[in-house]
Amino acid sequence: MIRLHPKSKRRRTVMPDKLIAEIENRRDALIALTQDLVRIPTQNPPGDNYLEICEYLANRLKKSGFQIEMVRAHGAPGDSDTYPRWNVVARREGNSLGECVHFNSHIDVVEVGRGWTTDPFGGALIDGKIYGRGTCDMKGGLAASIIAAEAFLAVTPTFSGAIEISGTADGNRVGLVAWPIWRKKGSSAPAGCSM
Repeated sequence: MIRLHPKSKRRRTVMPDKLIAEIENRRDALIALTQDLVRIPTQNPPGDNYLEICEYLANRLKKSGFQIEMVRAHGAPGDSDTYPRWNVVARREGNSLGECVHFNSHIDVVEVGRGWTTDPFGGALIDGKIYGRGTCDMKGGLAASIIAAEAFLAVTPTFSGAIEISGTADGNRVGLVAWPIWRKKGSSAPAGCSM
């Protein structure tokens, strides 16, 4: 539902109670997804397990009807045969034309560092908090985007426009290297999308 703010002509979106309830009902799914993503150690440097996490995301999003594109960032800083910079873009078309909303998150995490009291790739749930590298930046955010999109699709099976979710390489090292490569390649992401 779109409403005009009473003191301006700007539109603002108001989430229906049904969508909020659906998101809240997926709390356990959000925890499990965040834990699964944390347990795939995508430490950068050097750039480990990008293909593994992209395949995980692709398989998850296919189940919700998303079309998947896997993009290797050939020529990007850090890309090599040993550490290929894989990215994933998932797109779900609505039932009619409209705007696209794109959720972008990077899939890599910084070095582990010192001082951990739990396994940095264990995803332990302790007193309602998930512990592990990437829970706040950015695997938790990626999981939240996916859960929110799945909840939206559950309560709004017919919608206008499109939803895209991407997991991009090297967000913690050299920036989001995938965007210029997708544009050069002519991919659907992120053209026509609001991020």
